[in-house]
Amino acid sequence: MCQHLGHTREEKMLKKTTTVTAALVAVLATPALAEWPERPINITVPWQAGAGAVDQMTRQLQATVAEGDLSSQPITVFNVGGPNPVGLRQSMSAPADGYNFVVVHTAMMTLEAAGKIDFGYQDFEPVARLGQFCQTTSVHKDTGITSLDELLERAASEPNTLVHGANLGAINHVYGIMVEDLMEGAEFRFVQTGGDAGTFPEMKGGRVQVTGYSAAGATNFALGADGAPDPESPVQMLAYAGPERHQNFPDVPTFVELGHDLIFCVDGWYFAPAGTPQEAIDGFAAMIEASLADEGMQTFLDSKAMVGNFQAGDALSAEMDRQWAAIKDVAARAAN
Repeated sequence: MCQHLGHTREEKMLKKTTTVTAALVAVLATPALAEWPERPINITVPWQAGAGAVDQMTRQLQATVAEGDLSSQPITVFNVGGPNPVGLRQSMSAPADGYNFVVVHTAMMTLEAAGKIDFGYQDFEPVARLGQFCQTTSVHKDTGITSLDELLERAASEPNTLVHGANLGAINHVYGIMVEDLMEGAEFRFVQTGGDAGTFPEMKGGRVQVTGYSAAGATNFALGADGAPDPESPVQMLAYAGPERHQNFPDVPTFVELGHDLIFCVDGWYFAPAGTPQEAIDGFAAMIEASLADEGMQTFLDSKAMVGNFQAGDALSAEMDRQWAAIKDVAARAAN
């Protein structure tokens, strides 16, 4: 096991259980929160039901809260189909009464940067981050490229020859641009393939040489049933964009280890309408944190190659500001 993985899952869960229980008891014991929640808590998901890991994460949160008795009131999940801005805009204008929340991920920032919405994370009350999945950079084995340095050098010496599959204008496209920006002169030729599921057949068929799979995509397409690298897979993983190595592929280095200041993870954020009472924000955040001590939640996150990474308060706001500063100009480029 690689030393970069840090504590074992069991050690992390024991630590979370101890600290989270104390935090939840302290928060719920405060007089301001004595009566919150008094009715069901509404969470809007701005996608159709079952669409993506963040929606599924919220369904797991709903189950964990109910089964673990983490709230005196149930969570009700509302899915708003259609383009993301529809559900986000509805949530932004929902009553700020402490019972309306919305879950979204980094796509809200790419939409704002591309001019597709005229509002952003700054127009909501940030509540908590529950989990995240981070990107990987992979190449087709037929390229002969076995390291990130080799990839960037090839992209710089032979610009626009390596075909990079992506969902143009979306998160994996933004990520791909950030990777090519690591070396002056490096340029990929981006083509529309969609997300992980749409890109893999194109890579397998040899029409795509480079892509940015999510950790779940890399797990599904590069590893065998035994969890070891699949010799029959065309996917060669080069780098992982998380803050530390992923337990599913501990031999794949992070960008930071390779000397690059690049961390690119898609966070599952919960927001509330502006003006929501602080006691409701704190209570909801404590509930989120407590859910991460649950075995069912941890099993779910592992199944999606996600990482539980709770954040709230000033730390969450600072992290969102950091991501926005890193993403906004690149996302605008991806949209053109």
